[in-house]
Amino acid sequence: MLALRSLLMGVLWASAWPLYLAAAAQVARLGPWPKSTSVLAATILNAAAIGLFARGLGSWFFKPGGWCERYLDTPPSVTRQFRGAGRLLVVAATALLVPIHIFANGEVAHQGTVVTAPALSRFLFLAFELIVVASLAYHLRPGSALMSWINPDCPTDLAEAGSDAAGAAPTPSNGTTVVATPRAFGAMGQAWVTWSCRRARAIARLIVAFGVLVVVLDFRGYSFAAGRLAVGGVETLVVFAIAWATHRVLTRLIAWRLRADVRTNRLWASAASYLTARAKGARAAGAAPGERPAEAPDLMLNASRASTVAVVLLALGMLGWIWGIDPALLDFLAKQHVWSDAEGRSVVIGDLATSLAAVVTGGVAWRYMAALFAFTLFRKMPDDPGVRFAVVTLCRYAILAATLLVALESVHLKLAQISFILAALGVGLGFGLQEVVSNFICGLILLLERPIRIGDVVSVGGTTGKVDRINTRSTTIINGDNQCMIVPNRELITGKLVNWTHKDKIMRVGVRVVVAHDSDVEDVTDLLLTIAKNDFDVLSKPAPSALLEDLAESGMVFGLSVYVADPGLMGGAKHRICKAIRERFAQSKIALAGPPREVTVAGGPDELVRLISGRRHRGDGAGPAGQPHRAEARAGVDD
Repeated sequence: MLALRSLLMGVLWASAWPLYLAAAAQVARLGPWPKSTSVLAATILNAAAIGLFARGLGSWFFKPGGWCERYLDTPPSVTRQFRGAGRLLVVAATALLVPIHIFANGEVAHQGTVVTAPALSRFLFLAFELIVVASLAYHLRPGSALMSWINPDCPTDLAEAGSDAAGAAPTPSNGTTVVATPRAFGAMGQAWVTWSCRRARAIARLIVAFGVLVVVLDFRGYSFAAGRLAVGGVETLVVFAIAWATHRVLTRLIAWRLRADVRTNRLWASAASYLTARAKGARAAGAAPGERPAEAPDLMLNASRASTVAVVLLALGMLGWIWGIDPALLDFLAKQHVWSDAEGRSVVIGDLATSLAAVVTGGVAWRYMAALFAFTLFRKMPDDPGVRFAVVTLCRYAILAATLLVALESVHLKLAQISFILAALGVGLGFGLQEVVSNFICGLILLLERPIRIGDVVSVGGTTGKVDRINTRSTTIINGDNQCMIVPNRELITGKLVNWTHKDKIMRVGVRVVVAHDSDVEDVTDLLLTIAKNDFDVLSKPAPSALLEDLAESGMVFGLSVYVADPGLMGGAKHRICKAIRERFAQSKIALAGPPREVTVAGGPDELVRLISGRRHRGDGAGPAGQPHRAEARAGVDD
């Protein structure tokens, strides 16, 4: 919106003085002086108005830091080149085309006789065409700034100002900061764009050759053909420039919308972290802010590609209108017979074109539906990847069904006519592909009933992992070792499944601690709760709990239960809590008890074994005075 508003303001600014001259031309045409004088003065004033408008609009577009550099990411060297070419063409058109118009329309009269100069007019027009061709050859030469900017194999311009990928205003480089100039077509992601840009030199030569052809035709006397080709070529370049500018503006709009979504998500995530920390009474400095889902760059790339396809289709339609493609010819071709169906109805080329257009439209909608929804429908939906994935998948199935119906109807093939094929296919599916069909139906149930969603942590088949994708036949689950487990959808519907995050993502973390029997129970529970509440990932609701669970032989068993907001926080929280328990218990003189161990001596003397066994049965090895047993001491001396 800011780019369109700035463009409108620039057009209004450039048209101020031209409007004044156009009004003066109208006054001159309707004045009380002779008609020959008034018409000549009006023509000169109108030509001056047009030239001044073109000059002012070009200067405003291509000035340093102007609209092209700011909104189209054009490097300063290229805008400087465009600015010089625009000045040359405006001066040449004013000096050469205005006299041609005056002499061709008989606006100069001497003593009542109209003065015409066909030879002079033709010479001036040839001169103008030569200037245009020379300007094209100069600005499209291999070493020019424009060609270096278009060609992806050439290094980017690091010596001049550029714009960042987010579309900010150009920033000059100053020896310490190097700013790279973006490419003419942005990220060179599509193969056909890269192919065209790498052949920019050949395309430039074809454009120059086209200009030379126009000049040769006009010189040989084929003025009508030369004029038609010249007008069509200029209009083609204008269409290309408008399509390119529209694509760049749409790309910037998509990037701006993506940045707005990221800022909104981070704002809500930061607010949630702050509220959680405030409810706990602890700092939120350690809380990690929310991030944009990983598919955001993919959505942006797909949206940019969809806009490219739309712009290219519109440009092709405009080029067809410019070069005068006859609708009668298209109608004649569309009615050509191809074959006849069983009922005798004729299938023509137009029916095949309609069917092909339906298939292409359905394919484009299938591929770019997620990107389209990301910038339209998803902004009004909850930020739940599972819901969004289900919506996109179901809409894709609907588009697929509608595409098949339209494509079949276009060539006069109805479902009733192919019922025998469907019946045979149904029998084959029933016997040979019943598992595939069952998994497909179970996949639809998973999307509609949603027992699992994208991002849920589930346990199935003895493996626990996160749901990554729900396909038509199977579901992809990524376990803790980053291994992809492909599970048929039927097992998720008919088998035993544990969904850890079906209700919410809050997970419980349990820690068991064994202390000596002489420890104070209240001190231990208070210390455990204090450790839990000081951890920044532990939630205050549900509150942590510490209980005495058992009186074992080795000591008292305490259980600490805490809750975290996401399954990914469980490992880190448990590590910090166990570390804090070891350190705080050591500071508080609370001994951590270990399990009792029994050592069996094998292969020793019988007397030593009998003495050790007797000591174990008595419970101690000391006499009344606390001295070692005589037999034990004697055995030690004998050893």
